[in-house]
Amino acid sequence: MKQTEFERLRSAFLKAFASVPSSLREQIILAVDGKPFTWDSIFVEVKEGTGRSKRMLEELKKLEIID
Repeated sequence: MKQTEFERLRSAFLKAFASVPSSLREQIILAVDGKPFTWDSIFVEVKEGTGRSKRMLEELKKLEIID
């Protein structure tokens, strides 16, 4: 994934994350490599810019959670 695409998806995720009520942020929304991730755990990965965050953002895009 190109850096510009990563930044675009990162921005879309952060916008979506901000609109999720805090009471729902602990719910699992995605599994990557068989491991479950919540809104909060994905936020940490995206904030740190980990390699796994790129995969998470791509999966969230496929699921149409982010644009």
